[in-house]
Amino acid sequence: MKIRLTTFARNDENLRLRFIERYCGGSAHWRDLEFVSDDSFDWLIIFTSPHQDTKDYDEGKAITLLTEPPSSPNRRSHKTSRIEKMYLPLPFLPSTIYGSAKFGGNEEIIKKNKLLSIVTSDLSYLKGHQARLQFVYSLDRVVLEGLDIWGKSQQSSFFKYIRNYHGPIVDKYEALWKYKYHFACENSFERNYFTEKIADPIIAESLCFYDGCKNLYEFIDERAFIKINVKKQRESIETIIVAIENNEWRRRIRYIREQKKRLLNELHPLNIIWLTVHQKDVLKECRL
Repeated sequence: MKIRLTTFARNDENLRLRFIERYCGGSAHWRDLEFVSDDSFDWLIIFTSPHQDTKDYDEGKAITLLTEPPSSPNRRSHKTSRIEKMYLPLPFLPSTIYGSAKFGGNEEIIKKNKLLSIVTSDLSYLKGHQARLQFVYSLDRVVLEGLDIWGKSQQSSFFKYIRNYHGPIVDKYEALWKYKYHFACENSFERNYFTEKIADPIIAESLCFYDGCKNLYEFIDERAFIKINVKKQRESIETIIVAIENNEWRRRIRYIREQKKRLLNELHPLNIIWLTVHQKDVLKECRL
């Protein structure tokens, strides 16, 4: 079955190459799927919105998988046979996945010798952006040792006021593999919408302090992360401090590893696409 991918951010061939490099190990084939960028496709999978150059396609052969929340300006009206209820999480999968083979790793032990990390931009045009930045600022004022913050500046002055800021980072997983704990917050707070922000730390076997998806527990075992509310700063910072003091990472690592395996299999982008084009109930299949 031939699958063509399209999205608003880059042309279809560029997307195909990036996608198969990250998720297929460089191969254009997975199970009975072949990824193409020409008109020979059986199904056109649209990530949120099609590329501006992808116009004259058969609507009946197009299915949309949303990668952006309702508030995103990239969600535009377009031709499609249906929009899946299941959002598509796209983790920044590293070329090498460490850890036990039982949970999807390469058998190389993950050495956790650092405490708490954050990777964030300083974007602020969405309410979720603003809430996240306010929380990061407050956490930075409280945690004096063991907190490392990275992120790419978008020309704002935010990072100038962050004491634990270390600059931009090329490979996000460099801020995950060594850390027991990670903080992440989605740009929007929606049902069924979660992204690499929760997937990446779990794959790296870090315990994530997370805010975002309102029903994440339906997809990922709630013991594999700690839900906080960034709008309740004092309460959430206290939750983080107590969790670290109680060594919650050690208490929960078996659940984190089980969900790592799940993210690398059932919730893997390839599997979600496979379920979609085989007319499965994707939302049902992806729930616990």
